[in-house]
Amino acid sequence: MPRILVINPVATNKWDELTQSFLEKHASPETSIVVRSLREGPESIESEYDRDLVAHHVVEEVVRAEKEGFDAVVINCFDDPGLHAARERVKILVLGIGETSIITALLLGHRIAIISTGRNARALYHKKALELGVLDRVAYTGGIELGVLEMREDLELLKKQVLAEARKAIEEHGAEVIVLGCGGFIGLTKDLEEELGVPVIDPTLTTFKVAETLASIELRHSKAFLYNPPEHKVREWEKHR
Repeated sequence: MPRILVINPVATNKWDELTQSFLEKHASPETSIVVRSLREGPESIESEYDRDLVAHHVVEEVVRAEKEGFDAVVINCFDDPGLHAARERVKILVLGIGETSIITALLLGHRIAIISTGRNARALYHKKALELGVLDRVAYTGGIELGVLEMREDLELLKKQVLAEARKAIEEHGAEVIVLGCGGFIGLTKDLEEELGVPVIDPTLTTFKVAETLASIELRHSKAFLYNPPEHKVREWEKHR
C-alpha cells in the first residue's frame, strides 16, 4: 500500500483539508494520503525569497517522512522549494508539482503554457522552463492578478482571469496544453477544459498520481551522480538526524 505525504509548504493549514479531500477522491483504494503544512514560514510562496525561505523546512519534513515510513512525498508548490536538496537527503521518491506537471504536459502537446499568479510569474516560469531544458516547448508564461491567498475567495473571478490568460496563450502564442502554475488551482481543470477545448493540467493532482504510480512500481531517484553527495557530508547530516 503506497503511503504518500503531500506537503503544503506554507505556514497555514487553509489548504490542507481541500487538498486532502480532493486527492482522496482520485486516489487508488490502496493508497494512504497524509497532507501537512509547515509550522514556520510565509503563508504563501509568491517570490524567489519565499521559496528559498521555506526550503530547509521542506527538507526537514521530507526527512521526517522517510523516518515515518512514507514511500513518496509531493511538494505542493509550483516553485518546488527544497526539491533537489530533499532528494539528496532521502532514498524515497520526492516530486515537486512544478517540475512534474511541466514534464507531463509535454506528453500531451507540442507547446505548452504556464498560467500562475502575479506579474512576476512570467519571468519565474520562463526561468524554470530554461532550467528544465524545455524552453523551446513553452509557448507562453503568465500570471493572473489575484494573489495566492485570494484565489479561493471568488472562484468565478478566478476562472475568468485564468481563461483570459489561457485564451491569449492559445490564440496568440500557439499553446496546445495549459499548465496551472499553483497548487491553489486544485479542482478547477474540468471547467476550464470545457471552455478552452485543450488539456489543462492540475499540478497537484497530476503530481500525486505520478507519485502514486512510481511508488507502486518501486521506482526511485538515481543516486549515481546528482543526488549522490560526498560521504563525509552524509555522515555529517546523520549526526543531526
